[in-house]
Formats: sequence, C-alpha cells, structure tokens
Amino acid sequence: MSGPVSFDGPLLATLRYRDFRNLWLGSFASYAGQWIQQATIAWLAYDMTGSKSLLGLIMGVRAIPMFLCAPIAGVAADRYDRRAILTGSQLVSATTALLFGLVVATGNAQVWHLFLFVLVSGAAAVFDRPVRLTIIFDLVPRDVAMQAVAINMIAFSIARITGPAVAGYLIGWVGAEGNLLVQAAAYFAAAASILVIAIPPRERKHSGLSAFGELAEGLRFAVTDPTARVLLLIGMTPFTLLVPVFGGLLPVYTKDVFHAGPEVLGMLLTSVGVGGVAGGWFASKCMHVQRQGTVQGCAVLVMCAGFLLLSMAPSVALACAALAFAGLAEMVLFTSNQATLQMLVPEAMRGRMASLLQLYPGLVSVGILFEGVLADWIGIQAVTVLIALACATLTLFLLSPRGGLAAVRVTK
Repeated sequence: MSGPVSFDGPLLATLRYRDFRNLWLGSFASYAGQWIQQATIAWLAYDMTGSKSLLGLIMGVRAIPMFLCAPIAGVAADRYDRRAILTGSQLVSATTALLFGLVVATGNAQVWHLFLFVLVSGAAAVFDRPVRLTIIFDLVPRDVAMQAVAINMIAFSIARITGPAVAGYLIGWVGAEGNLLVQAAAYFAAAASILVIAIPPRERKHSGLSAFGELAEGLRFAVTDPTARVLLLIGMTPFTLLVPVFGGLLPVYTKDVFHAGPEVLGMLLTSVGVGGVAGGWFASKCMHVQRQGTVQGCAVLVMCAGFLLLSMAPSVALACAALAFAGLAEMVLFTSNQATLQMLVPEAMRGRMASLLQLYPGLVSVGILFEGVLADWIGIQAVTVLIALACATLTLFLLSPRGGLAAVRVTK
C-alpha cells in the first residue's frame, strides 16, 4: 500500500494513497467510455431501426455475457492475477470500440454489428468490474474503505455527466463514429493507468476446490447467507425495474415525449450524472451510519418518487430535475450496497460477491427489453408509473421485519 500525500477533507482523504488515486483516475476513464457507449448505442440503434422493441433487444443482449460470465469473473478475481484481468479487459474494450467506430465511419454498419458490439464489450466489462471493486480494499486501510468505495462511485457519476454530454453533442457534430473513437481512447487510457499501480501480493489460502467448485461455493453463499441474500435483493430490484428507463429508454422520452434530438438526450443523461455526483457525496456521509440496510431501502423509495415525477413531467427542465433526484438516490443505493456487501462477506469471497453485482446491469438490459416492448403497447410514461409502484411495493416488503433489510448493519 503506497504512502499518503496531502489531501484535505474527509471525502478526499482516500486519494492520499497514490495507488488508489491511480486506480480512481483509470476507473474514471473506463466509466467515461462505458457511458459514451451507452448513449451512443442507444441512439444509433433507435436511429437505424426506429423500433422501441428492437432498441430494447439490442440493449438487452448485453445481459447475456453478464449472466453467463459474471460468476466466472468472480472466481477469476479470487484466483488469478488481477493486473492481467484489468489490463486485458480494458484492451478488449478499446479494440472493440475502435473497430466498430471504423465500421460506422465507412458507412457499413448493420444491425447485427450492434448486437456483436454489445456482446463483446459487455463481456469485457464483466471481467473488469469485480477486480476493480475488490482491489480497492487492498489499496486503502479498512477504516476508510467505505469512503473509498464512495469516491470511486463519484468517478462513475462524473463519467455519467461527461460521457453522455460528449456522446449527445458529438452525435450532432461528428456522428456516432466520433463517440466510438473517443470511447476507445478512454479504454486505452484506463489500461495504461493499471501499469503504474503497485498491487499488493495476496496470500491466497487454497480451498482445495476446483474453479467450478469455488463458483458453486460462491453462489451457495449468496443464496443461503441472510445478509448477502437481502443485500443482493434490494440491489437487484431497482436495477430490474427503474434503472432501465434511464439506462436505455431515454431516447424514447427524447423523441416521443419531448420531440427533441440528441442534444436533449445528452441533457437528460447528464442530469442523471449530476444527481449521481451529489449522491456520491451524500453516500460518503451515509457511510458512517450503521444501519446501511435502512439507508438502501430509503434510497430506493426516493428513486421511485423521482420516476413518478419523470412520468408526469410536462417539460424537459422538470424531467431533468426528476432524473437528477433519481440519480442521487441510485448512487446512494449502489454505493452503500456494494460497500456493505464487501465489508460483511469473508475476504476470500469478495471477488465472487463483487461479480454478482455485475448481474445488476444485466438485469437493466433485461428490463430495457421488457419495458421497451411494453412501451410500444401502452407508452413510456405509463410504463414508468407501473414500474415505480411495483418497485416501491417490493422495497417496503424488504424493509419489513420479515424482509430483514432493516437489520443489516456495518461496524468498522
């Protein structure tokens, strides 16, 4: 673990550690590439096909590598060289974006290229994220680990602002191919940052199990341990129901509700990021609260209120405010959820439990598919109301004594 340098303020204290600081900068570049991709592919898919259902299907196939590869990625994070996994995943992401950008630039892009791009880039991201999260606990002391997770999520939120803004405006200026080339550059930068991180060697205790045996062991722990189970349930609920709306269906709000172009899409996505940055700061304050289960349940209920407001928004300005409100709550939920899970599970299980967090964006993809089809039938605003009410109902159950979420506590 590298020595500290001077950084003032409790939230920035984790950046005193050089290796974590380099990881944070690389994470920002990687997250920026991810959000440029999200906005670009959603717009390109809807622009090429004009179909909400096909948009949902293209974005939904991202769930395939997430569901198939996430548990395997967790085992890899616990067993194999973490530097190699991080570097390899970023280089695959960069090369894929570069090649697809060239295809779009030459005018040869077809719908099947979109499916292939989403599948390959999704698989690369799945192997990156568990290592990126678990390595935080190797680079900073335990007493600031919760804050380190929070500031890592602020990088994610800042990328939500810069990524969609770059994507939305560049679509209008230089086309989707420009976004894809910027995305490739971001991933190459993330790969380069890994080379300057001194990753502490691990003293791995061999369990005697094969890779498949460790995979089964991790899945069994997630299902049978009450704390892990309820934390995964409260995390999965909004990512299945709510996040798909601003994860892939905002182009529908942009075109069909507000009758606008890519610049407004950039504004809507950027609003989510603005809320997320505020949520990252607020989450860092919440890290001192022992009742993290209650924090997460309340955050989901606030998200539900934000989505109800979005469904009724008569203007872009009010929609942006609603999305910022929901983005703040989502960041509090996700930061607390992943930090609490990592703090409460055995150290040898961290990679496998972190890999299950990759199911969240996979569930977003499934939700985009389902809600995209449903929006073709009843409209995007009606869909938003239904999923917000369903999510609130499930969350209230988990917060009840029978659900067990309120009993989840973290002590340092």
